[in-house]
Amino acid sequence: MKTSRLIISIFFIVLGILLLRQEESFQNKFALISLPIKKYYLQFTNSIKDSKDKYLNQAESIQELKKENILLRKYLYQQKIAIVQLEQLNQFNEKKFNNHNNILRVQTISYKKLNDFSQVYLTKGSELGEDKIYGLIQKNVAAGIAIKENNTLKGILLSNPICQFSTFIGKDKTPGIAKGIDAENIEVNFIPKWSKINVGDKVLTSGMDNIFLPNIPVGEVTNIITKSTYKTAIVKTYADVLHPNFFYLVKEVLQQTDTNSSQIEQDKNSTKEKK
Repeated sequence: MKTSRLIISIFFIVLGILLLRQEESFQNKFALISLPIKKYYLQFTNSIKDSKDKYLNQAESIQELKKENILLRKYLYQQKIAIVQLEQLNQFNEKKFNNHNNILRVQTISYKKLNDFSQVYLTKGSELGEDKIYGLIQKNVAAGIAIKENNTLKGILLSNPICQFSTFIGKDKTPGIAKGIDAENIEVNFIPKWSKINVGDKVLTSGMDNIFLPNIPVGEVTNIITKSTYKTAIVKTYADVLHPNFFYLVKEVLQQTDTNSSQIEQDKNSTKEKK
């Protein structure tokens, strides 16, 4: 009895060992077969993870680059503004006006109205008195007038009918009163009917109205209209009133004229002494 039980026990032990060996062999075979699948799965999951990380990093990088790009654009825009202002200042850096005691360089602040390009607000109004009309010069040519009202300096350009000043026409210096029409033309009225003026004649400021210095170029006559008691000349202007950036403002005419006369006399006396 005991011997049969022992034999049975040994049999089951041997059978278990055989089964374990077969299972281990099966597991080894299964592991070898499934190894490529596991490798592919691992590569796939790693690829997804890398793509996710890459996308997140790219998104963060894009946001950072956008911020930097906006900042750089602001810097570039500021630099462009500075360059334009320097170029404009250089264009207006005329010895003729900068050395003139009664000439003030002013800058446009803004248009008075968004739908009206013929009137602007100007800087340095605090340096001027009210109840006076001032002449505006742009690149050596007449560009308009300025009036200070309620502590604000307002520029009225040649394109505005309110802009009026005295002029001389042609070699004979025929007098007339200029009045704004549009951005390219003005009309000069009250020209004596017997005056001989021609198309192509140069129009200059007279300086007789104490608004402009004399002999500042205004434009050229393009048409002449004879009316009942006087003539009117249509004049194509030289000024670029659509780009009103900087102007030279004539503070006073008569006083500066006297100063110029004194300077001329001094130059003459100095020349005589040298001789």
